Amino acid sequence: IDSDEAQRLLLFQLAIENANTDCKRVLEPLRNNAKTLTQLVKACQNVGSEQHKAEMLALAIAQQLVVTRAAIKCFLCRKEEHIKRDCPNKNRPMQSKEKSPFQICQWCQKGYHWSNQCHSKFDKEGNCIEPLPGNGRKRVTSGTPRITNRTFTGQITT
Repeated sequence: IDSDEAQRLLLFQLAIENANTDCKRVLEPLRNNAKTLTQLVKACQNVGSEQHKAEMLALAIAQQLVVTRAAIKCFLCRKEEHIKRDCPNKNRPMQSKEKSPFQICQWCQKGYHWSNQCHSKFDKEGNCIEPLPGNGRKRVTSGTPRITNRTFTGQITT
């Protein structure tokens, strides 16, 4: 629009049409009397129903509190579409994050698995692997007794 007067009138008209209902009520009497856009803005500055203010406040808070929902992930196939109970791949083995070892098991010398996961009762030559007492292979001790600082106060009979 080339004319300054036409631009001003169009701007005024758009400002009044795009105002909320409370501002429209205030701007209606000023429509013909206001000379600048700042007069319209100042007239609407402190106007607004409690409902409108509450809606605007709720909208602002909602935009700030956008909480992303944690992605539900299947523990079986690692996809985010479903959970393990509903997994279509129920019969397939679980994908392990751990890599398989690149050496043969030190316990049985038969397969490529971790020694702490070895369930073999025999080694590669067919010899029986003796299970360790107690908690198994967690702590292997030699046959020598541990030395403690305890003193014996009883009698020794021979």
